[in-house]
Amino acid sequence: MSDQRLFWAPAVHQSAFDIQSCSTEKQNVWSPSVIGFVIGALVVGIALAAILTLYLHGVTKNIIEASLNTGTTVTTTANTTTTTSIITFVPVGIYALNIPTCATWNYTGITVAGNANGTSGSDLGSLSSPTSIFIDNNNTLYIADRDNHRVVKYFANTTSGILVAGNGTPGNTSFQLNSPKGVAVDQYGAVIVADSSNYRIQSFSPGTVSGTTIAINSSSNILGVMRDLHIDVNNNIYVTDSSSNRVTEFIPFNGIGVPLVGSNGTGNGTTQLSSPYGNFVDDNSSLYVADFGNQRIQKFLLGSNIGMTVAGVSSMPGSTLSLLNGPISVTADNNGYTYIADNGNVRIMKWTTNYTAGGTCLIGCSGISGSSPTQLYSPRDVKFDQYGNLYVCDQGNHRIQKFLIQTITSTCPPPSG
Repeated sequence: MSDQRLFWAPAVHQSAFDIQSCSTEKQNVWSPSVIGFVIGALVVGIALAAILTLYLHGVTKNIIEASLNTGTTVTTTANTTTTTSIITFVPVGIYALNIPTCATWNYTGITVAGNANGTSGSDLGSLSSPTSIFIDNNNTLYIADRDNHRVVKYFANTTSGILVAGNGTPGNTSFQLNSPKGVAVDQYGAVIVADSSNYRIQSFSPGTVSGTTIAINSSSNILGVMRDLHIDVNNNIYVTDSSSNRVTEFIPFNGIGVPLVGSNGTGNGTTQLSSPYGNFVDDNSSLYVADFGNQRIQKFLLGSNIGMTVAGVSSMPGSTLSLLNGPISVTADNNGYTYIADNGNVRIMKWTTNYTAGGTCLIGCSGISGSSPTQLYSPRDVKFDQYGNLYVCDQGNHRIQKFLIQTITSTCPPPSG
């Protein structure tokens, strides 16, 4: 979720109050003094009523500031009544990060979801081949639990998940999913799921387990096997469609996708992709793609379908620090550094903006798969929380691992490159 932008939701509310008139009983006997008194009282009453009406029908200015983590502040002036809502969303992602350039992470992982010993299961404390994760501002962890055909969420410091979407059996009803492979939460709290084997994108509003179809495969809207799903701060949805070797964007309230990159056939050219998996969009709207089949990470600037390689070497798999072997997920930090789930090498790699310097191994650097706290087995996704802690979807071990960012004791150099 994270991505800091300011969203304005203007709303003007005016309150109308009915002024009810009071009836007076007529007197049978009127004297001049009484008539004068009555007339004077009426004049004063009309004047007071006019003042009261102007006051009540005036415009009082209220400014309400709200965020996902704060309450409501109201400021009122005496003579005006205009309500304007300023809602500041604080999604977690590149915009919320402040990771030092020389940051390091603990090599030993903490299991925050699933079974630490690497066993699978279908109860709410277990996972089965999870594929995608999302962390919101409250450190709530959302997981696309592929082989359990569901999405679950774990609140911070809990050991059991809560069912968010899917009922555990594969199907295509509004209550079911079939091998979900991407999950994110939009700015309104809806959980968006790449329902891969149903070839559709589902939206689950807060508090409901019945999904609404945002987009579905059709002859006029080709949507193949989705490997990942990302949402930017404008609620645009990006899905990696490995069947078509491209990344497609869906804008809000429009179920027809717009192919962004990779619509030039399968290959290793600068405008091509081969079995793409993960994707990520940074604060400049640059798109990063884990080009799995080409052993590289491609970066596409806004409006361009020409990619530049920012990690790995095209069509050259390997285990050295300059090479990747089945890059399957990518994210980026506030420095523009990329973090990659290097699936075939069972490790997490970092590349700075100095591409030619090669990468740095962060986690799983022995290259040997396993279920110990320092090992990974077929890592599938990598994300940050708002503090810079690194989360890995350790798919082969059916668990999610958290690696704590280390305290920096010296001044870091500026971003390289």
